[in-house]
Amino acid sequence: MRGSQSVGVRGALAAQCMVVALALLFTMDARAATSGYTITSASSIRFYVNDAPWADLHYQINGGTQLNYRMAVSGTNNTYDVTGVPSGATVRYFFTIGNSSGGATDTAWAQFTMTGSGGGGGTGTWAVVWEDTFSGTGQPNAANWNYHVGNGFNQGSFVGWGNGEWEWYRPENAYQQNGNLVIRADYTTSPLVVGGRNWYQRSARITTKGKKSWTFGRIEARIAMPNAIGTWPAFWMMGTACDDGYTSNYAAPQSYYDVMATNWSSCGEIDIMEHKNSDTNTYQNLFWDSRTGLFPWGDGLNNQQPSNIYVGNVTQFHLYTIEWEPTQIRWYVDRDTNPSPVHTVDITAANKEEFQKPFYVILNLALSGQFTGNAQPNQADFPLYMYVDYVRVWQKQ
Repeated sequence: MRGSQSVGVRGALAAQCMVVALALLFTMDARAATSGYTITSASSIRFYVNDAPWADLHYQINGGTQLNYRMAVSGTNNTYDVTGVPSGATVRYFFTIGNSSGGATDTAWAQFTMTGSGGGGGTGTWAVVWEDTFSGTGQPNAANWNYHVGNGFNQGSFVGWGNGEWEWYRPENAYQQNGNLVIRADYTTSPLVVGGRNWYQRSARITTKGKKSWTFGRIEARIAMPNAIGTWPAFWMMGTACDDGYTSNYAAPQSYYDVMATNWSSCGEIDIMEHKNSDTNTYQNLFWDSRTGLFPWGDGLNNQQPSNIYVGNVTQFHLYTIEWEPTQIRWYVDRDTNPSPVHTVDITAANKEEFQKPFYVILNLALSGQFTGNAQPNQADFPLYMYVDYVRVWQKQ
């Protein structure tokens, strides 16, 4: 009898443990997703659930009928836009989040007040004015992106974009796949020969120069990147006054190359996010000329104001953001869950006039270079990938 009871107890405990384990599995799977909302205009809200195979939105406005919708999915990112929401309305919502095990979990009810003001001379609510979600296939949208090609030919020699980088940028190494922009760094045994040098390492750098630029705003991108020696992924901006070249034709000849800006840094540079090697930190920086006006690249009177912040596993997606206003620029990492800026720079000084003018966006995956300590990528690590879920620009309405 005691043996029978013992087996029964062990069986019951095993069953309970299995139930708890399954519950924890579903809970942990659901918690892997990030969810919330952004007010995109004076009367519009975008609800989102990231890193989930599917999700449903349930919401009420001012205590009215509960509405339930399956969210639109792109890759593993789910969104649903609600329009016509009156200012001051009380919005209650929760999500049903699917998980990879075939189950689903409901989040708790949450509530906020709609504070959109619409208009207001740039001092009101942040509203999305441009975005690219990379939901297509093939090359990035030609209406939004051009390319930097080559290795930064300048002043008669190859200088690795002024940083001693090793890669040859080419359009073929940037493409859309599964709802992401993919920048692929690879190694070829049949190198391109340009300028008397063999270019074994290839990558891509895309830019909105010639297509899109902005003065002030919230500029952000959700990015996952490699964590390997000799890698230098970046999400950054330069002023449109920079005289660097760019390529609009992604089928440009392999021997073609663009030139780097000869008037850097007096045209301005904002580094929203940089990463190097296998660091657990990402880096933020601002570059400008210590004088006013545009001056040659080689004058050496550039200033910078750097910072860095612990991120942890950079191979997972994180949201990198600046909020750029006439008086200051603020940097954020995962601002939805960490609302305090990680770096702030005052831009009111007369010699920071660069930052009162339009800037364009750049995304790239560099290899080696001074920032990495001239670290050499391991050939066995190739190919290496940088993934960009979206780039989004907001401005105050």
